[in-house]
Amino acid sequence: MDIKKITRNAESILEQIKYHNNLYYNLDKSEISDAKYDELISNLKDLKNKYPDILKNIDLLDKIGGEALAQFTKFTHPSRMLSLDNAMNSNDLESFEKKVQNFLGNKDLKLDYSVEPKIDGLSLNLIYEKGELKEGVTRGNGEVGEVVTNNINTIKEIPKKLNTKNPPKLIEIRGEVFITRDDFDILNKDSDIKFANPRNAAAGSLRQLDKDITSSRPLKFIAHGFGIAEENKNKTYYDTMIEFKRWGIPISPKLQVAKSIKELILIHEDIFQNRNDIPYDIDGLVYKVNFLDLQNRLSFVGKAPRWAIAHKFAAETAVTEIEKIDIQVGRTGALTPVARLKTINVGGVMVSNATLHNFDEIEKKDIREGDKVLIERAGDVIPYIIEVVSDKSKQRKSKFRVPTKCPECESSVVKEKDEVVLRCSGELNCSAQKSERLKHFVSRTALDIDGIGEKQIDLLYKIKLIENFSDIIKIKAKKESIVKLDGWGELSFNNMVNSIDRKKEIFLSKLIYALGIRHIGEKNAKLIAGNFESIDNFKESILASNKDLLKVKLINLDGLGPKAIDSFLEYLSIKSNYNEILELLRVCDVSLEIIKIKKTKISNKTILFTGSLQSMSRAEAKATAERMGAKVVSAISKSTDMLIYGDKPGSKLTKANELKVRVFTENEWIEFTREL
Repeated sequence: MDIKKITRNAESILEQIKYHNNLYYNLDKSEISDAKYDELISNLKDLKNKYPDILKNIDLLDKIGGEALAQFTKFTHPSRMLSLDNAMNSNDLESFEKKVQNFLGNKDLKLDYSVEPKIDGLSLNLIYEKGELKEGVTRGNGEVGEVVTNNINTIKEIPKKLNTKNPPKLIEIRGEVFITRDDFDILNKDSDIKFANPRNAAAGSLRQLDKDITSSRPLKFIAHGFGIAEENKNKTYYDTMIEFKRWGIPISPKLQVAKSIKELILIHEDIFQNRNDIPYDIDGLVYKVNFLDLQNRLSFVGKAPRWAIAHKFAAETAVTEIEKIDIQVGRTGALTPVARLKTINVGGVMVSNATLHNFDEIEKKDIREGDKVLIERAGDVIPYIIEVVSDKSKQRKSKFRVPTKCPECESSVVKEKDEVVLRCSGELNCSAQKSERLKHFVSRTALDIDGIGEKQIDLLYKIKLIENFSDIIKIKAKKESIVKLDGWGELSFNNMVNSIDRKKEIFLSKLIYALGIRHIGEKNAKLIAGNFESIDNFKESILASNKDLLKVKLINLDGLGPKAIDSFLEYLSIKSNYNEILELLRVCDVSLEIIKIKKTKISNKTILFTGSLQSMSRAEAKATAERMGAKVVSAISKSTDMLIYGDKPGSKLTKANELKVRVFTENEWIEFTREL
C-alpha cells in the first residue's frame, strides 16, 4: 500500500472539488457539469471509505452555497440551511439506506420516505413568529443569507399570516422561488433583459433592490421543508407538509410517501418520463426519511443531512463544434483548457463554452479544434464534453499540443507527481497569477469588496495602478489617475473606496484566506489563525528566524495537512510576501476571531467511545457528543477526560482506569447527557 500516493490522490481530488465549488457558488461560473462534480465528490468519498485511517485529515466540504451580497442586509438563519448528497442509480439509493440503518444501529429497520420533485430555483427561508411573516432570507452560504422580505411580499403564494388559530411561536419554512417555463418565455420575449434560463431569471428577479421590479416578475414559491419548528406535534415530514398546506403554504402537488427503494425507483421513472407535464424545471427528486424522530437522531454530517438524498435526472446532451481551445491560468498557476464552442441551445440555455477539465482528458478523448463533440449539461452554464463525434467526410486538424510554456508569462510548465494539473512555474513573475490572486482578494469569499470586480482588477493591474493586495486597500491615493479612466467617475470611485474602507476590519483567518495561498482554503485559514494568541504573536511567529518553531506549531494542529503547512511556510519564505502581510496588518484593522461554542458540561472535553454500543451506533454517539461541544478522539491518553464503554471494551477501559480517566457505562452516559 503506497500511503503517500493514496494521500496525494485524495488531496488532488479535494482541490478540484474546492476549485469548482468556489467557481459555482462564489464566482457564478462553472467549468464542469453537475454530474462530473458529483463524480468528484463520489470518488473522494469512496477513497475515504476505503482508507479511513490514512485519509482521516482529508475532509469533504462542509460549506455550501455562496456569500450574501453586500447590497442586501445579512441575516443569520436560526438553523443552518443544508445541501443534499446525490444519488444517480439504485445502487446509490441502497447504499444510502444501508448507511441510515447502520447509523441507527438497526440493519433490518424498515423505512418510509417522503418523495417530492427537486425544483431548479432559488432557495428561500421564511421565518414566521406567532404566525406572522417576519423575514424572507435567501440561503446564502447556509448560515448567513440575504434579507429579501420586501421582495417576497410581492409573491402571492407566500402568506403574510399563517391560516391557523394556534400558530407556533417560531417556525422556519423553506422552499424554492421559481418561474414556470411558460412565464419565462413571455418574460424573455417582453423584456430587454434576456435571461439564460428560468432559474437565473428567478434568482435575478428576487435579488432586486427595487421591489417594484420583483413585483413585475412572475415569481412563484413551493415549500419543501423546514428548519426550527417549535410545537410541531406531527410525527412525520409528510404530515407536517400537509399541515403547512392547511396554513396556506403551497407545497408540491407531487408530494407522496414510498415504503421501499423499489417504490422510489418506480416513482422516479414515472416523473422523469412525464416531467414535461410539470410546468416548472426540476432536475430530480428528493427523498427524506419520513419519521421526524429518526431525522433528529440522524442529524447531519458536513454540509448534508444524513436523512435525505437527491436522486438526479440524467443530463441533457447536444452536438456542436469546437472552434478554439484556450488556456486559462489560475491564481495558483493551474493551467485549465477551455473549449470555445459554436453556440448551441442545450436544455433552454445558449452554450458557447465547455470545460476540458485537464490536458489528460484532451489526450484520452483525442479532442481537437474543429471537432464535432457531444456535450452534456445538467443545470450548468458551461457543460462537459463527453466524446468526439466521428465525421469521416471532414479532415481533422492536428492534435492539440500540451503547452510547455505558460501562455501568459512563458515560464516553464510543471506537473507535480501524481497530479493531473499542469502549472505555470512563474509564480510571482506571472502576470496572470498575480491578477487572479488580486481578483480572489476582493472576491465574495475573501474580502467581499463591492465596486472592484474582475474587469476593474484587470484594467488597474494592466496599467500598473495596483500590483499588490495593499495597493487595493490604499487605492484612495490613486484617485486622480483612476477617475480619468473610461467608465470611471467621482461617484463610482468614491463608492469603491467606501466599500474598501468598510472591509478593512477583518479577522486574521479571512486575511490569510484572501492571500490565495495554494492549499489554504477557508477551513485551513481558520485552523492557522486560531493557533495564535494575538496579532503580535502572529507577526512574531512568521519571522524567518522563527520558521522552524512555526512549523512545529502548525504540525501539532489537528486537521492541518502537510501540503497546507509546506505551502504556507513556502509563501512566508518569500520576502516580498512576508513584507506584504506586514503592510496589510498595518493598513487594515485585523483581529482574531472568537469562536462561540455552545456551553454544556462536556464543552471542550476530550471523549473516547469504546466497545459495542447497544442503544445507538458509534457514529450517532460521536455526532451527539460533538453537538454538545466535545472533542471525540480514537486513542486513550492522559489528556482524555471521559471514556464511554459498551460490550467488550478491551484494553482501552483498562488503560482509562490506570490513567484515572472518568468512565461511564453506556446507560450511565445516556442518563448523564439527558441532564445537559
